[in-house]
Amino acid sequence: MTNINFCVLILAFLSCYGKTEENTQSTTQTQNVAAANADFYFTFTVDGKEMSFTPDDVSSSYNTALKKPTFKIFAGGGYGKIAVTLTTTADMTKPSSTPSGSTDYDEQITQGSVSLQNYPEKNYAFNSFDTGDAATSTPVPDAIVITKSERITDGRIITGTFNVKVFGGDNKQNDPNIKDRVIKGKFRMKHIFTDAKF
Repeated sequence: MTNINFCVLILAFLSCYGKTEENTQSTTQTQNVAAANADFYFTFTVDGKEMSFTPDDVSSSYNTALKKPTFKIFAGGGYGKIAVTLTTTADMTKPSSTPSGSTDYDEQITQGSVSLQNYPEKNYAFNSFDTGDAATSTPVPDAIVITKSERITDGRIITGTFNVKVFGGDNKQNDPNIKDRVIKGKFRMKHIFTDAKF
């Protein structure tokens, strides 16, 4: 065997080995992401009907430009699909409780801390608080309960529950889809730090 043929054989072997190692690392990373996502969930019921979102369908924001820093969790399957939004100004570094709403604008929940959108179909929205109606503007405690907030390198893992009535509004007599609904759920999600950390 000539030196050139031997060198080509060695290069071919190293190339194959490198690809195998690269594929193994890629597979390991995919498995690690899948294992991490298995720890996250967003499950809920609307009037007893069970539903859930995958971890990829859950995101969050932390806005410090408001008078009180506001944390929001957005869970949904895309435009026009059922979605749930949770809003709180509680200290996100520890367990907390947020009522169904507040007449204090600084709390950022005058329209409710829990909102259900596009249910039972597109363009319907139900909120847990309505300042225009005495019956729906009484804050109910523990609408959202954060049970755990764990600091990790690039963010926090937030665990909690929600349990509240969302209101249909004034048009109930004309549309059978518009009615008060009870929404209950639990979640464990990862908030990634961008500009603001907590």
